[in-house]
Amino acid sequence: MLNKEVILLEKELAVLRLEPAGSELVAMLNRLALASHRSDPIKSEAWALEALNLADELELPGEQARCYTTLGTINKGAGNFTEAMSYCRKSMKIYEGLEDIGGMASVQTTLASIYRAQGIFDKALEHYHEALRQYQECDGVSEHALAICHLNIGSCYSSLFHLDMAQSSYEFAAEIWEKSGDRQHMAYIYNNMGSLCGRKDDTDRALEYFNKALAIREDMGDKTGAATTLGNLGSLHSVLHENESALDFFTRSLELYEEIGNTRGVAYTCNALGGMHTVLGNLDVAEELIIKGLRMTRELHFKDWEILCLEETTKLYRARGDFQKALMYSRELITCLEEHLNEKSIEKIAALQVQFEIEKTEKEAEIYRLKNFELSSMNAQLREAFAQVKQLQGMFPICANCKKVRDDDGYWQQIESYISDHSDAQITHGICPECFIKLYSKDFTQNSL
Repeated sequence: MLNKEVILLEKELAVLRLEPAGSELVAMLNRLALASHRSDPIKSEAWALEALNLADELELPGEQARCYTTLGTINKGAGNFTEAMSYCRKSMKIYEGLEDIGGMASVQTTLASIYRAQGIFDKALEHYHEALRQYQECDGVSEHALAICHLNIGSCYSSLFHLDMAQSSYEFAAEIWEKSGDRQHMAYIYNNMGSLCGRKDDTDRALEYFNKALAIREDMGDKTGAATTLGNLGSLHSVLHENESALDFFTRSLELYEEIGNTRGVAYTCNALGGMHTVLGNLDVAEELIIKGLRMTRELHFKDWEILCLEETTKLYRARGDFQKALMYSRELITCLEEHLNEKSIEKIAALQVQFEIEKTEKEAEIYRLKNFELSSMNAQLREAFAQVKQLQGMFPICANCKKVRDDDGYWQQIESYISDHSDAQITHGICPECFIKLYSKDFTQNSL
């Protein structure tokens, strides 16, 4: 499906290319890269790199930083997490130099999304909270940005099963979007809150939130969103053993997914709907739907969903009394589970390796920075010391009798004056013991008599 935003931005880009290159062209290339990073990552990266090169030529540090953040987002989407982190560090360094708190917050958000994509939710939370703190320090920061932060924080808490904390974050975001009248985001947050309440066994509130989300999405003509919420309602009624209601919601969800051509939605909902038909004894319809869902899921290479489809297929053939097929699919289920666990283990190891490499690089960079700071500090101290010290070097003639010193111009001067002129030493006068006796011994002798 073509991205309408990308099409409009490409038209604006074509107009800007007719004019001398400037900051507007860089910004447009960057916007295009972000808008297309999901639909066309190769083209997206090409636009981002073009924007970066142009920003370098025009010496636009703010745009350079923005380009690096965009490249971080693109590489995250491609699964290149180490490269994504590297781009974010470059961006952060520029924003820190510019003292751009809003820019730093945007990088923190991208860093959080990189950790979240790897399932490292505790690290993601650290960066989301730091982004939120920095956004709150910015002058004129939009409440929408704050709401997005709370939405992401809530999602991380939900993944970590801190459900009360997740709900608190969701409610904060919902309050902002309700006040601003942002219906699209209101529907999104209501849908998330419905799922969360369902996990907490608070079915009444779950139904309330799902129905709110569905009403908004149907009113706005958001068929994808409506299909998602209808599927959630079907799952909730299934848990409540309200099978006829569940069947109705799954059927409506499938019709919408088929209408808009959403293959993933069709595959998932065919299996869910087939499962309900199995429960209700409509085994022929169930078989048609479940086998279709299994076939589509395998074509999409979604192991999680394939496992769900194999479970429903096994249940179906048990209900039919076809135990040979039930055994065959149960064996396939066991094999699929083992493969999935192995894949997840490999993914987890890879994620931990990436995290180790990232933290190692960050620590090395910090050590290098501290060493440079210490070295600069020591050099500054040495320069200050050298500036304060003047050394008396070489040989200089001194009178054997009066002890005057001859300077470079041939003039004789008191040694005190010479030392003062050639060093920063402060001259004070005193009398040594021998001279004291010579000068004052007679006075002491007379006084003693």
